[in-house]
Amino acid sequence: MADATPTKPSKKGSSEPAVLYDGAKAKTKSKAVVHADTEDGHAGDAASPAPAHRTRLLRCACCGLAALAALAAVVILVLSLTVLRVRDPDLTMDSVTVERFHVGFAAVPDGRPPLRINATLAAWIMIRNPNYASMRFGASTTEIFLDGVPDRVGLGSAPPGESSARSTSRVRGSMDVFVDRVAPAVVGEVLFGRGEVWLTSRTAMDGKVSVLGGLYGRRTVRVAMRCRVVLHVSAVVVVAGSPSCVAEFGR
Repeated sequence: MADATPTKPSKKGSSEPAVLYDGAKAKTKSKAVVHADTEDGHAGDAASPAPAHRTRLLRCACCGLAALAALAAVVILVLSLTVLRVRDPDLTMDSVTVERFHVGFAAVPDGRPPLRINATLAAWIMIRNPNYASMRFGASTTEIFLDGVPDRVGLGSAPPGESSARSTSRVRGSMDVFVDRVAPAVVGEVLFGRGEVWLTSRTAMDGKVSVLGGLYGRRTVRVAMRCRVVLHVSAVVVVAGSPSCVAEFGR
């Protein structure tokens, strides 16, 4: 009796294919697929916020430009109300003194009263410059009038000069008054009355203001004032009272 010896089946004689399953390779492949999907998801998430970020930057830039424009408008408004605004100077007469007073008789008759009453007055004129730029002013002209007399009885002038920004300058003017030429009645007031002679002066002045050193241009300013002053005349001395001045507009 023959021994039963197990034998391996022959591959050639097998009709069914052999299926081999490698678990490690399949697991690695599945992990790679999951990892690739995860990376694709992260890439999509990173690409989606780009338009929103760009929009925020544009909004910030627009807000910054609007703020700068508003600030520039405020600065221009402040400059136009302060530095760039040109104002007329203030003019006033500080004091008046009598430098010379002459009473005499005419040597040759000329149809006027023989008694001559002439006076030379010195006046200190104050010019206050309210601007933030310096001002150059020309020579001022002063006309002297007597109460009740339409024509002027005297004329004076003051030299030109310059006034610094927001400062006050003081110039000295000289005025010659010929009272007897048009007012014979003043002779009786001086000789027999209270000895008071009321005078009215009108001073006009032109000037130029250089805004920002002339870069913004030069503006012409005009100002005038009218003052009242009394001369106290006696046999010993002639004294001028304190002037009372007001600004005169609409030259």
